[in-house]
Amino acid sequence: MALDEKIISYTESPDQELLEVSSRTSINLNELDFNLLAFSTQYCFGDGKWEKISEKDLNFFEKDEVFLRNDLQIKQEYKIEIFHHANQDKVAKAIKLTANKNLTKIVAQIDFSVLDFHEKLAFEILQNIYKKMLKLKFLIGIRIFNFKKELIAICNQHRKNPINKLIQVVIARGVEPMQSQDEKLILLYKEKTKDYTIDEKRSGIIAVDENEVVLRHAKFKQGKEGKDLNLRTLKVLSANENKVKFNCSSAFKAIEEEDFTDYVALKKGFVVQDGDKFDISNFLEFRDVDFKNVGIIRAGLDKNVKINIKFISDMQDAVNSGVGIECEELNISGSVGSNTHLKATKMTIEGVTHSKSQIYAKEAYVKTHRGTIEGETINIDLLEGGTVKAKEVKIKKSLGGTIQADKIYIDNLENNNTCIFYDCAIVENMKGQNNKFNVRVKTLDKDYDKEFLQIKEKISALNHKINKLKHFISSGKNGILNIEKKVSELKNQGKNIPSQYEKILKEFSLQNNELNKLQNEEKECLELKKKLHSELLALEQTLFEAKFINKSGKWSEMNEIKFSLIEPKKDVFYSSFKNESAKVIGLEKRIENNQELIEIYKKLDYDKKDTEWLLPSKE
Repeated sequence: MALDEKIISYTESPDQELLEVSSRTSINLNELDFNLLAFSTQYCFGDGKWEKISEKDLNFFEKDEVFLRNDLQIKQEYKIEIFHHANQDKVAKAIKLTANKNLTKIVAQIDFSVLDFHEKLAFEILQNIYKKMLKLKFLIGIRIFNFKKELIAICNQHRKNPINKLIQVVIARGVEPMQSQDEKLILLYKEKTKDYTIDEKRSGIIAVDENEVVLRHAKFKQGKEGKDLNLRTLKVLSANENKVKFNCSSAFKAIEEEDFTDYVALKKGFVVQDGDKFDISNFLEFRDVDFKNVGIIRAGLDKNVKINIKFISDMQDAVNSGVGIECEELNISGSVGSNTHLKATKMTIEGVTHSKSQIYAKEAYVKTHRGTIEGETINIDLLEGGTVKAKEVKIKKSLGGTIQADKIYIDNLENNNTCIFYDCAIVENMKGQNNKFNVRVKTLDKDYDKEFLQIKEKISALNHKINKLKHFISSGKNGILNIEKKVSELKNQGKNIPSQYEKILKEFSLQNNELNKLQNEEKECLELKKKLHSELLALEQTLFEAKFINKSGKWSEMNEIKFSLIEPKKDVFYSSFKNESAKVIGLEKRIENNQELIEIYKKLDYDKKDTEWLLPSKE
């Protein structure tokens, strides 16, 4: 059955009215819809008289002190036009309403990509939004603030530059409740431990920076009730007024905010909590440390934390297996166990390091080293099969080990040492055999062989393409000249140029452009090859400046000094013999019969400038 004429109705519930019309006319409820023609609003407080309020004055409810009154009542009546429809219109389909959990905010999601602008677009969108709100049992026009102005502005923008996306706009806002806040102390410095492993948390040592917010004292704050857009009051729980007792040392500065007080560190260090008292310390002392009780201490290399461990024993390590320590200064009186990881800016180990220990220090002293150590300046009394990598290494006695450094000094060189150096190696007393010294170029881990191969392959591929294009251009040049001549004649006669001519000339021009591009790429590759070659020559020059110095001038047999050239790629060797008289071994270039020769040179004495780096610092 069809609805022959539109029905005008005044109602407080459009949904109920549609249901009654459906029942009366036997039309399926889904085929009925309505247009909102007008609406009226009344309000009262408690049992007071109902007051009518015009639509333009509905901003009266935008005052929180009015809207939040518990006895506020609002009712609306709607003038609607009911009609029979077949399908939902395009505007209705483009709009979707969403609300937050507390129903204090309603948002319209409008897909403008399916909407064409016309003068009444904003009105149609508003009409459909209001209809959807009514179907969801919301009041309309209440606490909409600047919604209408925003909608008009968006539609005007759509007119100038079509909006091909989903736009969200807030329709109405109630009052969100303000939750109560208990007084509490928040240990912010502990939040950084969320990235710590279980082993790192075990020590309980948490380092902080200067000016870092360490603690936050949240003040007591009673919450405030809110109200949703259905006029339901949103209650809040009362706060706990229990006082929090704590005390901060002079290492903190209090910064007052409205809802909390922050306590900021005035120095670097680690936080110490003793009951309800907080302080920042820079010094830790242990008798010994094991994995079970300490685990891993992560105090940072720049937090001014100093750790002393003192446990001198031939039977037990001061730092036991599995322990990890990171701090600015670490002093160990005792030995270091296996699978330990120690890291410090400055480190002293008055004991023996295990062969499976891993150590990093910018500046370090180790009494007896058997593990792996890396840093900048490393001093070792006795090296026993350990590995050392640094800028400067000084060793009193070396009984076998691997050393890699810019500069190496060994007081007493025994047997089976392997040393890689870039600047100089100095031996005070050469006593042992089977020691290998390798002088290398410090290439900063750049693989020049790989880069040269890549450039060579690229140049080869470019040459193939360039030659192919040159042949194509050369073979077609006469034909192109004829076409260009013919095109010029046709232009002079005012005749149309055949599209085939234009296509051929364009293709020829593109091929020339491609040739220029490939030739430029080839030029860049050749320049890069030249630059890499210059880099290599500059780097390799350091080989000719590097020196091996035997200060005593007394040699033992079967020791090797090797200079590793990178261009040409070869090694130049020197093997020691007992009656050698030279104190300096180096590498030199010389010209003989118009040929450049690279060979070992020897000097009977060394220049004092070569050993100045061994002198104590004047700083």
